[in-house]
Amino acid sequence: MRIPYVIDNEQHRLADVLNGLLAAEPTHSEDVGLRPDARIVKGLMKRDLDELPFDEATLRLVEDLIAWLREAKVEVRLHAEGFLHAKCWLFYGDRPGQLSLFDRFRPVAAIVGSSNFTAPGLTSNRELNLSHKVLLEPDEVEDQDAALAVKYLAEQAGNERIAPRNRQLLKSEVGARAIIELERWFLRQWEASRDFKEKLIALLDASKFGRVEYTPWQVYLKALYEYFRDDLEGEEIPATRSAVELSEFQEDAVKRARKILARYDGVMVADSVGLGKTWIGKKLLEDYAYHLRQKALVVCPAALREMWERELGEATISVTVLSQEELGRETFDPHPYNDCDVVLVDEAHNFRNPNANRYGNLERVLGGNSGRGRDGARKKVILLTATPINNDLFDLHNQIALITRGDRSYFAAAGIGDLYRYFLHARRLTRRQEQGLALYNLLEEVVIRRTRPFVRRAYPEATIRGKVIHFPERKLRTVQYDLEATYGGIYEEVVAGVESLELAPYKLKTFKKKGVARDKFEEGREQALVGIFKSRYLKRFESSIEAFRISVRRALAFLNTFETYLLDSKLLKSSDFHRAIAYLSREDEEDDATPGSLADELDENEDARRLLERMATVNTSDYELRSIDRAVKHDVKVLTRIWERVKGITPENDAKLQRVKDLLRGDLRGRKVLVFTYYKDTARYLYRHLGHPENAQAQAFRSELGGFNVRRIDSGADAKERLRIVEAFAPKSNGRPDWSGSEREIDLLISTDVLSEGQNLQDCGLLLNYDLHWNPTRMVQRAGRIDRIGSDFDELWIYNMFPDAGLERLLRLVESLSQKISAIDQAGFHDASVLGELVHPQNFNTLRRIREEDGTVIQEEEQAIELVSNESLAHQLRQMLEDGARETLEQLPDGIHSGLIKPGARGVFFYFRAERNGDIDRREAIDLIRFLNQPMLSIQIRELRTALRSFKAVGQVKGLIEAVRRLKGIVAEPDAPRYDGAPRTALRREDWRLICFDFLSGG
Repeated sequence: MRIPYVIDNEQHRLADVLNGLLAAEPTHSEDVGLRPDARIVKGLMKRDLDELPFDEATLRLVEDLIAWLREAKVEVRLHAEGFLHAKCWLFYGDRPGQLSLFDRFRPVAAIVGSSNFTAPGLTSNRELNLSHKVLLEPDEVEDQDAALAVKYLAEQAGNERIAPRNRQLLKSEVGARAIIELERWFLRQWEASRDFKEKLIALLDASKFGRVEYTPWQVYLKALYEYFRDDLEGEEIPATRSAVELSEFQEDAVKRARKILARYDGVMVADSVGLGKTWIGKKLLEDYAYHLRQKALVVCPAALREMWERELGEATISVTVLSQEELGRETFDPHPYNDCDVVLVDEAHNFRNPNANRYGNLERVLGGNSGRGRDGARKKVILLTATPINNDLFDLHNQIALITRGDRSYFAAAGIGDLYRYFLHARRLTRRQEQGLALYNLLEEVVIRRTRPFVRRAYPEATIRGKVIHFPERKLRTVQYDLEATYGGIYEEVVAGVESLELAPYKLKTFKKKGVARDKFEEGREQALVGIFKSRYLKRFESSIEAFRISVRRALAFLNTFETYLLDSKLLKSSDFHRAIAYLSREDEEDDATPGSLADELDENEDARRLLERMATVNTSDYELRSIDRAVKHDVKVLTRIWERVKGITPENDAKLQRVKDLLRGDLRGRKVLVFTYYKDTARYLYRHLGHPENAQAQAFRSELGGFNVRRIDSGADAKERLRIVEAFAPKSNGRPDWSGSEREIDLLISTDVLSEGQNLQDCGLLLNYDLHWNPTRMVQRAGRIDRIGSDFDELWIYNMFPDAGLERLLRLVESLSQKISAIDQAGFHDASVLGELVHPQNFNTLRRIREEDGTVIQEEEQAIELVSNESLAHQLRQMLEDGARETLEQLPDGIHSGLIKPGARGVFFYFRAERNGDIDRREAIDLIRFLNQPMLSIQIRELRTALRSFKAVGQVKGLIEAVRRLKGIVAEPDAPRYDGAPRTALRREDWRLICFDFLSGG
């Protein structure tokens, strides 16, 4: 074949020349080596093997390559002494026409130049290669151009009698000399290299195309390592001055939170109660507000405002602190906070209701200034909560929506195309574990969640301020009392009476006349409300005689007032009634008289009358008023009978109250005790009879116990008063050590769940739950008030009061009501606004286990709140890496696979990965899309068309983004409409990268 002197991939392609040389003689690949398909001309080292598709063609190719490499005549060397960049091809052959009796030792041709041994290098890149050859073609001997080029070098012309054959040999000598020098150069490199044949074979054989056997354990480790690689190898923020000292597990949370914030501009830290979320948030605020000098805002419950201001002030972190109560006011002005760069929300579960004022106002703050902070970047949101889900999965959705700002496609890159539908799917699943698995992708992306058992197991030597963190053991103790004895033999009558209530004012839609249009959704919602009110009566019945008595009195007052207005053809709503009576002076609140109608008093009170006049009216002609009247009279009769039986029950006859007094006289004498109850009325009743200064019997009881101090906290106390009480109850934990042992220290604190958020009460080692755990999540929150970092107790006791008789009947009644409400919910006849009162069926079994003093309940409830977390797996992997397993894991190639025989099991586990486009900032891309969705100037449109044509021609996304970025800067950007998410693009097979797979067989 004709070998050109210059090979440039334009007039002559190097690939064609090489294939011609290889194919001239002989033609069989087993004689000269493999000739791979041009489509698969790429490197076959580990990274390239990982990237190759796992298909039959490539599998066969690698198998053939391994077989060829194993032949004795094949040698492979690795040059490791410096960088070898030269490219040289040497070809050997026989004398033309001679039979091949010996191995070929004589040089035939050589090519040296710039072409890399790649598909572009051999075919399309602008390269320059020169060839040398020892035997020229006859027509190459007489080269007039070359002769003319050298004629000026000599005064005498060359001998024209030189025969063409001799001229051919002379010219061949020149080519031979070049080849000899290239051969010597090659041999020097060859000798300086080392044998690589077996290692190359091993590398190929270890790939997904080879025959090396891997165990299921190695497949598991490979999957684990690849899954957590980004978290384990992400860039660390350089160490800076810090006034916030954290424990090891808190530092790990901060590192991960930084990565999540960098990607999504939002993170939820949902560690269990008492693990120091406040300190994690404080460290993150230090990053932004101190080191970056950004404007930061903390939103927290009013009771925690002073704590946040103190903690941030001590660390010299400049942050504005706003209470959630201020945020909830209708007069709240968001403008002073519109340019905040970062917003931290403490106790974020208080923002689970998007219809609340506080939620809407927070949205205004986050959306202000076009959703950007003072520095021009998208605002960052840090959510802190131990209980992200209280009653319904959409509690979590509504909190996450503060990060997404209504963009349902915000997590599309994580496989969540529509966040709302994603949660709907999870909610339809009935079991908590299934729901957790359904939310796994989202939790992995944006939520950090570690439980106390995990921290104890994963960080056994964790320290803070040089001191090893101590985690007490939690223990349950059941305290039984006689509920039926309290109600003097009328227990059955009370329960039956509650069961029979009609509660007509709460289900007016069911009393509409025939032919009048009905709203089935509203009817279903009203039926659910009736069930909720009945269960509430029963819960308050169990809580305390006082709470139940107040409920009956208020219900009678409302029903009698409702009936009075009904006679005037007016339908009074319960919500309107309760707002109106707030204007009345109720000095007879404690009277034993049977409550009657308040209609006259409401009409006489100008403010109350004006309020009722503004209320929405209902058309009474649409309703069966006689049926409503009969239902109301029935309820008044039932409740009046109950009222007459319970109004006279004294504290001395209250078996539950007396049982608590016996405890304080006995087992709990001299110990600091925290008492929790659901209801403010119960808390005030307990305080009145255990420590109220104006109750002589309470003072006598205090004196009997040595004058111990008793205080109460409920929603009636303002934030500053709550803080002072907390400091007096736990002076050591709240920076008041001088109060410890003094007259200011509180020994017994009675509280509702207003105290279950963010307070440090670890001076106390004993908690008493006065009423049943209708929502076990509250139990976890309450236990976390005393089980916190810094506790010196080895054991923490959680006492729980249970009626020893009548419990099962009470549970069955509440469970029956809850099932009816749940059935209405599943039929789609009421919304999330009433779900907060629903008791989950699993809670009844939990109650029974608490009664049996099953100490694993708290841990399980924490895990149920947690849903699903990978923290345990990640920690297991970190430990392996610290023990030197990193190199072993990195050497495991992509695509490894194995199998396991396990009786009764069958399936295949695949792990694929779709690479993210690291060159494109998703947040900026969405912002630019918003910009493109608005009207533009003609100059912008022309520029955009040019950019689009360029993009279609070369397919470079970065170039298009840069062009749109310039367009955006031509004129000031007006307010852009909200972007609701781009259409999802389906991933193709070639977008997926196979990491590993495992086959499970039943044998």
